Amino acid sequence: MRLKDKVAIITGAGQSEADGMGNGRATALSFARQGAKLMLANRSSPSMDETARQVRAEGFAVESMLADITNEDDCRQLMAATTQAFGRIDILHNNVGAGTVEGDTADIDLAAWRQCLEMNLTGPMLLSKHVLPIMRAQQSGCITHTSSVASVASLPLIAYKAAKSALNEFCRWLAFENGPYNIRCNVLMLGLMDTPTAIEMYHQNSGLPHDEIRRQRAELPRMGRMGDAWDAAAAALFLASDAAAYITGAVIPVDGGLTTRVGS
Repeated sequence: MRLKDKVAIITGAGQSEADGMGNGRATALSFARQGAKLMLANRSSPSMDETARQVRAEGFAVESMLADITNEDDCRQLMAATTQAFGRIDILHNNVGAGTVEGDTADIDLAAWRQCLEMNLTGPMLLSKHVLPIMRAQQSGCITHTSSVASVASLPLIAYKAAKSALNEFCRWLAFENGPYNIRCNVLMLGLMDTPTAIEMYHQNSGLPHDEIRRQRAELPRMGRMGDAWDAAAAALFLASDAAAYITGAVIPVDGGLTTRVGS
């Protein structure tokens, strides 16, 4: 019961409709099993409702609301709804992130660039902005944002790479700024994960069969396999727990050694 009586917000708590387990859903289930009370947030309802259903089926407390993290009013209302439901916020785990393959800077579409930065950088800023007053008043809190090895590796996800690189440094600033309030902020830098959203994105871009995409991706990490949603959830659970009470400002690869090829 590493999160007993703690209140956690998990954004990006839904996932694509493809089969398999996504990072947000696995994190929600892992947190609930360790005693946390959950507020789930997602920009679409059906997949978030399914996550909530699975949490409730195991007998745990969970609330949910529709929220677009790029909308400041939604972020403000998410914090208000959580404190109204549970009285406090101990953990903000932001699992939102998505990118597209551009391939060449000369071909970048400006609207797509702006959309990517809004989701992967502005959204985390807005969530942090509106949870910080609550956590500062409590003199405690844990903020974890989800980044990607794309932030340090040469991948043709140009806008996504730029946004996640900036997110890493934004979180290091949050850690520096809010340490005196006993608020920790860390980043999970996820590698090649076998999740429905990731596999489907590469399928749509390449046209390759899903099994072939999995085979190719599994060859790259030094551990000889992709990670999965439970690997991401385990790292998130550790950072949210008191076992990580002295860890802040960390950018932690969860990548099976993938970034040992390029450094981190």
